Amino acid sequence: MHSVARENLQAYLHSYKLSSNEPGIKLMHNSQKDDQHKKDVEHFSALRALQHAKRKHVAFAVQAMRDYDGSLDEKSPLKDHTISFQTNDFIHIHAKFNSDWWIGRIVRSHSNFGFVPTARRLANYMVSDEDPTTVTASQSTSEHPGQDRSRSIWEPKCPYKVVPSSRPIILLGPTLQHSRLTQLLHLALREEILKYFGKKIKYVKSDIGSGQQTGDRKGARWLRGLRDSEYDRGQDENQEVELIMRMTSKLHLLLVDSPHIHTPDDVQHLPLSPIFFLIRVSDNKILAKLLRNTGTTRMAAEIEVSNVLKTMNDDRVGGHDDVQLIARGFEMVIEENGLKEATWRIISYLEKYIHALHYHDKDEEK
Repeated sequence: MHSVARENLQAYLHSYKLSSNEPGIKLMHNSQKDDQHKKDVEHFSALRALQHAKRKHVAFAVQAMRDYDGSLDEKSPLKDHTISFQTNDFIHIHAKFNSDWWIGRIVRSHSNFGFVPTARRLANYMVSDEDPTTVTASQSTSEHPGQDRSRSIWEPKCPYKVVPSSRPIILLGPTLQHSRLTQLLHLALREEILKYFGKKIKYVKSDIGSGQQTGDRKGARWLRGLRDSEYDRGQDENQEVELIMRMTSKLHLLLVDSPHIHTPDDVQHLPLSPIFFLIRVSDNKILAKLLRNTGTTRMAAEIEVSNVLKTMNDDRVGGHDDVQLIARGFEMVIEENGLKEATWRIISYLEKYIHALHYHDKDEEK
């Protein structure tokens, strides 16, 4: 036998004969210590991922379709850094941590980064909150009265809606979009807004709102007889939506001008969640005078449209409570008589929105 092989064999036999009192590899498994080590590794990994996400651009944005209390979720990678949100909150997603968790922040001034449950994770979380038997029975009775309930399949509602990283801005009112009065008012406001924000804002003309919508849109029934022949054309709007998504990916403000959007209901079928500013003339006499000065031939119809827009807004927000406007159809109602005052109200709102779009480290601001 070769001398080297013999020495190795002797060393192996010697180590094999060592008693348990002699130093060597421990055969006892300390599960508690190993579990703690695993938790520490996962904790520091989550902390690193959270810090790295702050330096990344927004990957995409979602709008929450339900409430979520992160403090109650025991499976979060970092319980103290779990985002809680409410229905209709907008969330920027910066990175994917794993199949169950994203990393992002709510689009709100001074909001912090944290872990956000993925759509799959939140859907599974929803199952524990809802009773499938009750949901199945109610859906079966309302949608298919004669259907056997045992054959119904219960599925949780989609917890998120993918939306543009920066919500598009749309001016509405006081009457139809193709009204001469509306066009003049929008033009004056648009020029001031674009001039003020400069490179922070983009302007695009679009045809969104002209496609064939599905479902019964109650808010727009009254307007069908007043629209042009293009209302019923089945134009594919996917390309328009994708363009808006791309133009807002760098968190630019986007001012959208479409002749087919007369009410917020006209884009409910699209995943855009725009910011709507309603320009309103409350006094019908003043509105009629303005319409006469622009030479309109459909004065009665346009006054009717204006009044319905005002009624829609009051119905949505329960009156003129500005606090409720944020979460409803119209973000703000502009009733100022002067261009300067009206423009400044919109600009002030958009300044706050820009601040909410970007993450601001509290330590850096001090």
